[in-house]
Amino acid sequence: MVTRKLRRWRDRGAAAVEFALVVPLLIVLIFGSIEFGLAVNARTMVGNAAREGVRMASLRYSPADIQAAALSALSSVSGTKTVTYTCTTPGFSTCNPSAPPPNSVATVVVTVNYTGLTGLFPALTNATLTGTSYMRVEG
Repeated sequence: MVTRKLRRWRDRGAAAVEFALVVPLLIVLIFGSIEFGLAVNARTMVGNAAREGVRMASLRYSPADIQAAALSALSSVSGTKTVTYTCTTPGFSTCNPSAPPPNSVATVVVTVNYTGLTGLFPALTNATLTGTSYMRVEG
C-alpha cells in the first residue's frame, strides 16, 4: 500500500521534468512572436518609406532629397536598403527624374533585405521586403 508520504516523494521530480519539457516551447513562442512583430513592423515601415519618397517626388524635389527622405523613414529597420525613383509621362514613356514634367507619374520603390533579430526563423532571417508607391507630379 502506497502512503501519502511515499506518493509525494515520488512526485517531487515530476514538476521539474514537466517544466524542463515546456520551457523550450515557451521560449520559441516568445521569440517567434517578437520576431514576427518586428518583421511586420519593418514591412509597414517599408511601405511608409515608399509613400514618403513619392510624396517628395510629387512635389518635385531632387532625386537626392527623395532618397534621403525614404531612407530617413527607414532609420530603425535593419538590413540593406535601396531606393529607386523613376517617372513616366501620361503616354507611358520615361522622363527625366531630375526635372519631371507636370502631370507625370512618379514611382518610388523601396527594397530592404531584412535580417531578423534571432536567426531562429529562416523565412524571416533573409526576407526581401519591397514597398512601391505611385503619385502624380504636381504642376
